[in-house]
Amino acid sequence: MRVGRIGNVPLKLHPLALPMIALAMLLGSGRELAVLGASVLLHELGHVAAARLLRVRVLELELMPVGGAARLDNAWKLRPGQLVGVALAGPAVNLLIALCCAALPGGVWSALAAQTARLNLTLLAFNLLPALPLDGGRVLCGLLARRMPPTAAARAGVRLGCAAALALMGAAARSVARGRLNLTPVLAALFMLLTAPAELRSAGSASLASLLERREELAREQIMPVRVFAVTPETELRSALAVLRPRQVHLFLRVEGERQTFVTEEALWRAMTAPGAQTMGDATGMEGVR
Repeated sequence: MRVGRIGNVPLKLHPLALPMIALAMLLGSGRELAVLGASVLLHELGHVAAARLLRVRVLELELMPVGGAARLDNAWKLRPGQLVGVALAGPAVNLLIALCCAALPGGVWSALAAQTARLNLTLLAFNLLPALPLDGGRVLCGLLARRMPPTAAARAGVRLGCAAALALMGAAARSVARGRLNLTPVLAALFMLLTAPAELRSAGSASLASLLERREELAREQIMPVRVFAVTPETELRSALAVLRPRQVHLFLRVEGERQTFVTEEALWRAMTAPGAQTMGDATGMEGVR
């Protein structure tokens, strides 16, 4: 549900947020919810500010029952440095809020300041967990993307996210066993589990798009690193495809006894679509072989 705009970024409120607000008011936790909501909004605005500095487009902001989300324009096509920078900006805002509250003098606002500091430190710790879709998971995937395809990095982040979700479910079950009902861990766990398939789909489509848009990216950047791999005619085509990385150009040096030839990415893609082609030897004689 769209509730307005912040700058040129649409602001949405998740439908489940309204029942959560009503429940919090009914239980007498309205002030805590207000502090949490303001902290989450500032957290997301930190992402927006970092995205603008790093020239990343933000599609929308959404406030949800267990947090918020700044939806980026295909986050998996970003450079690792951009992804890490945008992800860390939100927790940095929570740390700054906590430090400012701790520096306030005691008095009538001391209880509110202490509560705000505690909530922001909790948000900071939770969001830095190395699990998707949390900010720590984005940082982890940004670092892993330097050494593996985005799909593999996303798979690792999603697995950690599922493990974290199960841990949250276990914590909620222990609370119930002790006579305390806390829905927040359950909602957070469900959110992490439900977003996992979308993360994998987004990473897969972005990885393929980046590989197919190499010419346009080279024309924009004017320079790109080159990776060279030595292969034999018996090397499987799928093994060669597995080493392709976004924002890089790849050449395969095919060694056949004393003869050595370069196979370009274009030749590799054509071989993959040729009927019956399975090895690098099947690329012989196709356009792109030098």
